[in-house]
Amino acid sequence: MLKIIAIAVVTIIAGTLIFAATKPNTFRVERSMSINASAEKVFALINDFKR
Repeated sequence: MLKIIAIAVVTIIAGTLIFAATKPNTFRVERSMSINASAEKVFALINDFKR
């Protein structure tokens, strides 16, 4: 019984590692926001990041 459990655990771990190896190495995070203002007003605020 213990041998069957050990084989099952090893199989699950191996399956997880194989599945993870097929995934891409990079990922991308994006955020977006809607602002209720004119483009000129928003651009004036984000044009200079020091403000």
